[in-house]
Amino acid sequence: MSRARVALRLAGYAAVLVFLGWQIWRVRHGMVDSLRAVGWAAALAAGVLAAVGGVPGFVGWRVLLAGLGTRLSLRDATRVYFLAGLTRYLPGGVWPTVAHAAMARPLRQPPTRLAAAFLASQGLAAVSGVLVGVLALPWLLAQSPWWWLLLPACAAAAAPVLAPDLLARLLGAAARLLRRGDAGPLLPGRRALLGATGLMVLGWLISGLHVTVLAVALGADPGPALPLGVGGFALSVVAGLCAVVLPTGLGVREVALALTVATLVSGPDLVTLVALSRVLLTVGDIGSTAVVLALLAATGRRAGPPDPPTASRPHPTADRRRLEGSPS
Repeated sequence: MSRARVALRLAGYAAVLVFLGWQIWRVRHGMVDSLRAVGWAAALAAGVLAAVGGVPGFVGWRVLLAGLGTRLSLRDATRVYFLAGLTRYLPGGVWPTVAHAAMARPLRQPPTRLAAAFLASQGLAAVSGVLVGVLALPWLLAQSPWWWLLLPACAAAAAPVLAPDLLARLLGAAARLLRRGDAGPLLPGRRALLGATGLMVLGWLISGLHVTVLAVALGADPGPALPLGVGGFALSVVAGLCAVVLPTGLGVREVALALTVATLVSGPDLVTLVALSRVLLTVGDIGSTAVVLALLAATGRRAGPPDPPTASRPHPTADRRRLEGSPS
């Protein structure tokens, strides 16, 4: 069975690499023209910002995982997060969750806990992305009054972070109505949710700057390029997250980004910005994962025998439920 898991895991990684390679290969000619239009220095700066912007999300995921009762070592957490994260490039939205659960078993951790931490991180990424998207609202309203809908969406998105206990009770009641058990969902506490949300906001602010850099390199005014680039990028990725059947929101993210930054650049420059943003993000994912794998391999050779399994403590909500149900 272990050999079958290894084979399936390697097949999944191979499929991801083939898909990523195909994405870059099909735009290879346009990518060269885009790099010439933007300039190599601006493209390099944008690529670094896009790659570094993912680091706060990784830290936020670790905060959520710790809030659920599992504290992985930095080595194990890095391997799980970056390798499982590559599966989001496969068609369908379930593969990252499946990958997190599968990678929990060798670490002797509850698969449902790692899957829950990943799903919570995706939910908070959407919440924080909507919050950051408000930065672009004044300029978006000049395009269409429909963008006012962003404000109630922002309020609704913030509710789970501000009142996680209420959310847990509502979802638990829904589970009982559907006769799927009487326990609420596995959720970290408010402190962990707020901390992870703050980290993800920071990630959006950093990664969104790559759109600003590209827009300014293409002649946009730096003033509106800052809020529109950062906020527009966050909203476009959130739109891509909603399109769960498409790998990394392919197509949906590009349309949303074009709609939000259309006042900065237009025509061929708009196409260049949108296409180069996608390519830089993809290359950044490949590069960062390759660096992580190289570091893990190097430190693994120096580390010698593996450490004992990481300690895991039960989720506090589960402890409380057991105590309440135990005889006095």
